[in-house]
Amino acid sequence: MNSTEVEKTGKIILISPNLGCPSILKIDHKLKNKDFQANLLLITDNIDLEAFTKSIQNHITLVPLYDYKWSYKLIFVKKPKGLFSKWREKRARKKRKKFIEDLLESGKDLDLNLERLKQLKSRLHRGETIFPKVLNVENSSIIPIQNISNTEDLSPQEVLIKNQVFGELDKFYKVTIKFTLSKEVLKFLKERNFVMFDILCANDQINYHSLVISKQKWENFTFVHATDLHLAERNDNIYGIVKKWAESSIKESVEDFFETVKKKLKIKKQKTKEEGILSEIKIPLRKRLINPNNQFRRFIKLMNRKVLRNELDLIVLTGDIVDYTILSRLSKKLRKLNEFNYDDSNWKTFKNLILNVPSTEKYKGVVRGEELNCPIFTTLGNHDYRPFHYDLTWAEMYKKIGLNASEAIALNKLFSASPITALTKTSLALKGYLSEVNPSLDFSIMLGDNLFIILNTGSDSFKNLRDLLTGHPSVTGVSYKQIKYLENLINNVIKDDINTYLFLHGPPLNTGGSKFSINIFEKKGSRFIKQRMSEFKESLIKKLGKPVSAARIDGVFNMKYGSVSSNWEKLVEFCKNYCILTLAGHTHDSKEFRLEDTETKSSVYDAPPFRLKKIENPAAIYYDEYSEMFTNAKQIRENGPFVVQTPALGLGSYRHPETAGGYREIIVKDGKLSSFKVKYINR
Repeated sequence: MNSTEVEKTGKIILISPNLGCPSILKIDHKLKNKDFQANLLLITDNIDLEAFTKSIQNHITLVPLYDYKWSYKLIFVKKPKGLFSKWREKRARKKRKKFIEDLLESGKDLDLNLERLKQLKSRLHRGETIFPKVLNVENSSIIPIQNISNTEDLSPQEVLIKNQVFGELDKFYKVTIKFTLSKEVLKFLKERNFVMFDILCANDQINYHSLVISKQKWENFTFVHATDLHLAERNDNIYGIVKKWAESSIKESVEDFFETVKKKLKIKKQKTKEEGILSEIKIPLRKRLINPNNQFRRFIKLMNRKVLRNELDLIVLTGDIVDYTILSRLSKKLRKLNEFNYDDSNWKTFKNLILNVPSTEKYKGVVRGEELNCPIFTTLGNHDYRPFHYDLTWAEMYKKIGLNASEAIALNKLFSASPITALTKTSLALKGYLSEVNPSLDFSIMLGDNLFIILNTGSDSFKNLRDLLTGHPSVTGVSYKQIKYLENLINNVIKDDINTYLFLHGPPLNTGGSKFSINIFEKKGSRFIKQRMSEFKESLIKKLGKPVSAARIDGVFNMKYGSVSSNWEKLVEFCKNYCILTLAGHTHDSKEFRLEDTETKSSVYDAPPFRLKKIENPAAIYYDEYSEMFTNAKQIRENGPFVVQTPALGLGSYRHPETAGGYREIIVKDGKLSSFKVKYINR
């Protein structure tokens, strides 16, 4: 539902919980506790509390979600025997009939063959509706984030009002509902660790996957960190456009075409002959093209298999969810920020991929998807603030998706862009995210003794021009309000027995990977020596017999390069003192750092060339592949904390495009972090 619809109808809108920030409730392992309460946050233009309460009575419903593997087992059973067998058979037939009707309503052409039904895993099965009772309704005041001192006071109101996400609506109510789990849900929970619910509110609004009942004690569980999805409707269109071009008459005028390629890409010396480029074109596109949307579809299938085996409990997505916001296929006249429409945005593309909603257009080269059967928590990245698409020929970006120069030029007829508009950033681009995915930019949740803190590191930062010009832009960083929020959590929530995980898009620590330094004592060869970060691996330094202090990289490399711009040192201090593991993305690379206290502190420049003030680095920083080195809870506890970057799920890095499809699997055993290894969907 977009803001325009809200202004016209004045509908009551359920804000929280939502798809990207669900509410997780705990049920005992023996399933004795069947009654639950949940808090909902709604917005409306109805200022009368009593009238609002009456308007929502009997208009909030819960719909449980089941995977089809369980539904098949429930419905297709052997013919019952014994006492009440006829009654049981009649009941099974009714369930079977309803199940088939639900499948037919989803638009699938099927027969009653069981083997064929087993292949229909694309959408989750919606079970029997549960009707909760409204226990209490009260006004919900706006609490600024710097005043929030616990994980329960989720208050996205300030952000929603500031960005006018729901037009002029500004009246918030907190609604407490009570419900009892059905026998159907309890049967499902006997085999699965959790069950998700859609919440249906007044006016046919649906908040998908927004309520979760979990059997977890949160002592032995697994979650996945994925980042930099770079989803866009354009991604599904590229294969068909390039395929059509390759079969078109362009090949007939090859000489003119190569001149166009040279001119566009400013190629002075052609490394390969024209025949060589033609041979590249002949390589099957399906083997070269990296479609981030397909990467996400494969990721969802992989995660669903883990859920079926009870090996996954939740997923955290840390930014650059979309490549840009407004659909590139729209005409320039329709690309107006003041007329932003969720239906014309890539936020709808993201949500449709999660729910596996079929596209109205048929695209070639698109793999079959599935609806994600796992709760997700989300935050934003710098690309999520960008409203307009970019040109794939810039900085040879086409190489990251497996195309060659000639194919990139062919795409340019539809997807050319201005450098100025492509780097435009605006909070208006977030309207679709805040209304349909997650209303909170910053929040935290407590699961057992595990604290998950999720912070928004903002848009591209033009404060550090050096990083931007070198192709590794910094992000805005964390504000004073966010730092105050962390301080409140330190004083009220974070204790010695709490495992704290911090999730960000922009990394607190990063380096370019190499540095040129001058050695005035060098007698032979060049005085300019290129030092690579791999030469400072902690394990390598130990093998060479050098002291561990020789492995410190913060005195050699700029650890603020392409990271967070504001409050950098305070964020690093928080990671060092309070987090067992900090997870970020942004760079598309896998990098892992270890932090230690130190009396000898290094420093970095704040934001050259505009600000040459030096900032003190509060930690000694080491680098290695720690997730491979430390494989049990004791080693991790003794050597932590760690700050890591997870490789991108959607696109690889410039130097290593083959690293696309990365994610990080985090395993907690007996209440302790025991593994945080990187994995890949294609390996």
